[in-house]
Order: sequence, then C-alpha cells, then structure tokens
Amino acid sequence: MKKQIPTFLFILSIAVLIPGITLPLMTIKATVNKQEMLELASTVLVPANDQGSSFIQNMLQSVIQQLSVEGSIQVFESSRSLLETMKELISHDHIIVGLLIGLFGVIIPTVKIILTLLSLAINSQEDKQRLLKMSGLLSKWSMSDVFVMAILVAFLTVNANEQTLGAVQLNAELQSGFYFFSAYCLLAIAAGQLFERQVNS
Repeated sequence: MKKQIPTFLFILSIAVLIPGITLPLMTIKATVNKQEMLELASTVLVPANDQGSSFIQNMLQSVIQQLSVEGSIQVFESSRSLLETMKELISHDHIIVGLLIGLFGVIIPTVKIILTLLSLAINSQEDKQRLLKMSGLLSKWSMSDVFVMAILVAFLTVNANEQTLGAVQLNAELQSGFYFFSAYCLLAIAAGQLFERQVNS
C-alpha cells in the first residue's frame, strides 16, 4: 500500500495541474466612490488658486459640493489564468516574459510529468533512477512555487493599498486556479520525494 502512495499523489498532481493553469488565478477589481469623484471634479473644474473663475464655474462647484451621492462604480475587472496571462503578454510584445512564464509554469512541469510516467512504465531500476534524477534536476528549474508566492504577494499588495488610492479602490480575490496550482506544487513535491526514496531504498 505504501508503494502506491507516490503513484496516487502523482496522478492527483496531474489532475490538479490542468485546472491550475487553465482556470483564473486571481481577479483584480477597481471601483470608484461616486461622492469622492464629484468632489475631485469640483476641484478640477475650479482650482483653489484660480482667482478669475467665472460665475458659472463657481455655481457648478457649489452644486457639486452640495450633492450627496452614495455608492461606487466598478470601472475595471481583470481575471486571467496562467495560460491567458502568457498569451496576453506575448500578444502585447512582452514575448520574453510570456515565454518564460510558459517555460517555467507549463512546459517544465509537463516534462517532469512525462519523465515520472516513463519511470513508472519501465522495470529497470537503473533507468528509473536516471529518469527520476532528470526529473529532480528539472525541479530546480521549475518555478511553480515562485509563481504561487508571486500571486500571494500581488494579492496582499493590492489589498494592502485598497484604502490609499483616494477615490479609486482596488480589491483582489484569489480564484480557484490559484488553489489548484498550489495543490499541484505540494503534491508534485511530495510525490517526487517519495518516488526517490522508494527507488533508492
């Protein structure tokens, strides 16, 4: 039973990787407070140091300041998966960054999966060790865990600055893709370590 645990974890890691790279990772929303926007508009229309303001401008400023408007308007919303982020970067001429995200976030994990599948399919202990060693070397170049940390940092940064942007309020929400991708990272690490222990024991 213990020998089958790494195989089970590995299969599970494959199952969560697919939604991890195709489902949205995080949603960022920007809302504008209506009252604060009106007050901002009044100061723009009639600057404090403008002594030659016309009667109409003064009247307009007075009306705006007396208006009481509640609520906010959502002016921006962005929600993308890892694959969509890669395509978006490439389409906007950020080719190197997009390709690096694809390499470290998609291609290397896929190659690791293929190598591990091959090690399960062959009987030669020596070949198993060779394939798992190659997979271990790739693990050093896989930046899946770095992506998870980068998303967390972005999430915390956006929410920490929510109250410091005046009329515009930013809010970030982690989506299902983030949790699937994080689960892949943990399961892949656990499965890889258990495989190596079994082969070397």
